[in-house]
Amino acid sequence: MSTKQIKWLILSIPTLTIGIWEYLRHTILLPHVSMELGNWLSPIIIFLITIAFLNPLFQAYEHLSKQLKQERESTQLMAERERIARELHDGIAQTLFLSSVQVEKLKAIAPHEQWRELQHSLHHIQEYVRRSIHTLKTETQLALSAQLQTSIEQFRLDTGIDVHYIAQFQDNHFSQKEGWEIIAIINEALTNIRKHAFATAVWIELTSTCDSWNLKIEDNGVGFEEHKLPSANNFGLRIMKERAEECSAEFSFSRQKNKTIVHVRKKEL
Repeated sequence: MSTKQIKWLILSIPTLTIGIWEYLRHTILLPHVSMELGNWLSPIIIFLITIAFLNPLFQAYEHLSKQLKQERESTQLMAERERIARELHDGIAQTLFLSSVQVEKLKAIAPHEQWRELQHSLHHIQEYVRRSIHTLKTETQLALSAQLQTSIEQFRLDTGIDVHYIAQFQDNHFSQKEGWEIIAIINEALTNIRKHAFATAVWIELTSTCDSWNLKIEDNGVGFEEHKLPSANNFGLRIMKERAEECSAEFSFSRQKNKTIVHVRKKEL
């Protein structure tokens, strides 16, 4: 049933009900139902009809409205991801490739260890951008659980770091936007762990209910000293914090029992 049909039913049912009731009351029921009793019965009948028919219709209308909103968000999200992937490919990826070619030429002219290091760094950046483009183009339609599994397995293969993954959630507990932001937060955290933490193990836990969810990412890397927390302006932390805020979620970053902990939590409204 469409939203237009539901609207017409919501508008017409009370009108038809009171019309039929008044017709029956003044024709068939007039000898049996007094005017005063009829006046009392009219709002009672409307109330009962509302409970029996209109309340389910209102719920169906809200459900359809929510679905339409999610579809619009999903469409906008897909368009934005396609735009970002195109910009990465047309701008950064091509520039990095050209830089690699130029470094290769310079290395042939004047061999030096620094050229090799620079070429290795450029190759690493190229691989990261290539993977980002692939992710943006191919994972738009995948469920959150599938995207998480893919990201974790890729991280394991790339680093050899053991990942302990706890998943206690349902995909339909998250909007398309929330799913994308959660994946982005996890990828950013894993990138930071890979580059800076020298960790041997990572713990990722994502749990949810219908109205709330909880994400925790821990690693046993070198981290930071208790009294020297990273600045809130740290680029990686700021990215994760902003993504959490996009989902109306709380973000925290701490060091406890020799573990670095990223915690994102969305409470029940």
